[in-house]
Amino acid sequence: MKIIFLVLVSINFLFSIEIFDVTKTTAKISITNLNNGHSGIIIKKIENNSIIVTQAVVIDSNNLNSTIKFIKKEIIPQDAIPTTTLIPQNGDQFILNHLYTTSLLIAPNLKAKNKILEIYPNQNFLNEDFFAAHLKIINSPLPTKKIITDFAQSQQIGTIFIVAENKLFILDSITFKIIDSLNINYNDNSTMVPFLTKIENIELGIWDFGDDTIEDYNKYYLKLVENK
Repeated sequence: MKIIFLVLVSINFLFSIEIFDVTKTTAKISITNLNNGHSGIIIKKIENNSIIVTQAVVIDSNNLNSTIKFIKKEIIPQDAIPTTTLIPQNGDQFILNHLYTTSLLIAPNLKAKNKILEIYPNQNFLNEDFFAAHLKIINSPLPTKKIITDFAQSQQIGTIFIVAENKLFILDSITFKIIDSLNINYNDNSTMVPFLTKIENIELGIWDFGDDTIEDYNKYYLKLVENK
């Protein structure tokens, strides 16, 4: 068996590899030393066509191989698209970092946003106003983990970029686990809540008695990314 040694997988690195030792819930791939939390899709080739069977996430990785776990989550949340009864089998392909080049950026101010755009010029960032508009529609001024991941899934977003206290956290949009982080300096301590956006007056619904504001931008998001 050919073992592929890979110490670091970039978020822009899309890799296709056969799965083996398949069980009902897991499989193995011949890529080593991956970070837990990376996700991808399982592809089954039938004649000249490829069908997405399921999604999977890395749950264990060592110097020999990596283990992925299948997850039951809609690839594209759409009632009009029929679901498949196919299951993963040996020889199917695992596409690592599927959709990772499309991201949602949550930043405290314009300088922080511009710094990220400078560092990642080839990343496709969805405009943050779309997410803010979604929060306004669902009457939720607090972007919780579930709200973020559900929105990302609906928009086919693979990674979440969150900037807090001069640090960038890159999270997988399915597992919400940190897959990379980077210290950055944007020389501006100002913050906007719930994040930098042109959308105003995001308020709770009339019968919602939960929290209605972020008291401290940095504390909120640091707790969000660290409390997994």
